[in-house]
Amino acid sequence: MLVSLAALLIAASLALPHRAALDRARPELAIAVWGAALVLRAALALGAAVFAFRFMPATDLFGALTHWCWHTALPGLSTHLGLNGHAVGDIAVLIPIAVLAFSLLTVGHGLVRASRAVTRFVRRTAVGPGPEGSVIVGQPGVLVAAAGLTRPRIIVSPLALAVLDEPELQVSLEHERGHVVRRHRYVLLSAEILRALGRVVPGSRHAVREIQFHLERDADRWALARGGDRLALASAICKAAELRCATSPALTALSGSSVTTRVRELMDGDRDRNDRGHLLLASWLTGLALVFVALLPAAALSPASAAVIVEHCPF
Repeated sequence: MLVSLAALLIAASLALPHRAALDRARPELAIAVWGAALVLRAALALGAAVFAFRFMPATDLFGALTHWCWHTALPGLSTHLGLNGHAVGDIAVLIPIAVLAFSLLTVGHGLVRASRAVTRFVRRTAVGPGPEGSVIVGQPGVLVAAAGLTRPRIIVSPLALAVLDEPELQVSLEHERGHVVRRHRYVLLSAEILRALGRVVPGSRHAVREIQFHLERDADRWALARGGDRLALASAICKAAELRCATSPALTALSGSSVTTRVRELMDGDRDRNDRGHLLLASWLTGLALVFVALLPAAALSPASAAVIVEHCPF
């Protein structure tokens, strides 16, 4: 009963961000909500792997699996592959860990490849220095972006310099500078790693997309706080919207996530809002995620479960 209630509480907590109206919440609060949801998903996946490794051998299901007469049920496979209760039990215990490791390796490999591809792109297409320390790259379309993971640089395309007027270009560069100064690339990198760990829990990919969206909103606010004009920024986003670049830790473009929603918010201006509910949601999810993360070492270091004796089947 207690386990069922805990599972229901966790499921309801994970569903809350999807039901909450976070589009107009303060970006940092929305990022905290979705970040905590990702941490909780990753902790659940790791907890499942720890359970399989430490506690599953003491369950009745595992006992039935290892006591089954595999050489009788699958004589061909058991003969050629050496299939027996011990081997099946070992495989069953290690599968969750192997799945998490494979997911983490594939996502990590993809991030490294994307970062190197962006670095090569900037190096290969660089034309010369641009305004305010940016780099002009030979890219068709209206492109203003922060490129690079370890040493990010702001890049602009020739068409962006041609079609954006001075206020639009100024606020666009400030937007990308906001990504760099506020280290949004590391937030995205952490989100991708957490998604890799929590991939088996539904909603992980959506949580990353929401974090990308609210990071764009945060960069918008950074640009406006430094004297940028909101209408100029909205216009620049619309002009850059035709060239949609895939957002990654190594590349954040002006035409990033949810262009329509961002432009509508810029056009509407700041409105009075009550963020108390969003703050409570962020606090609840953060606390719940921290509890689960704190429990993981205790579960992993707990005394090993009772050994399972594999009985040999009679011939």
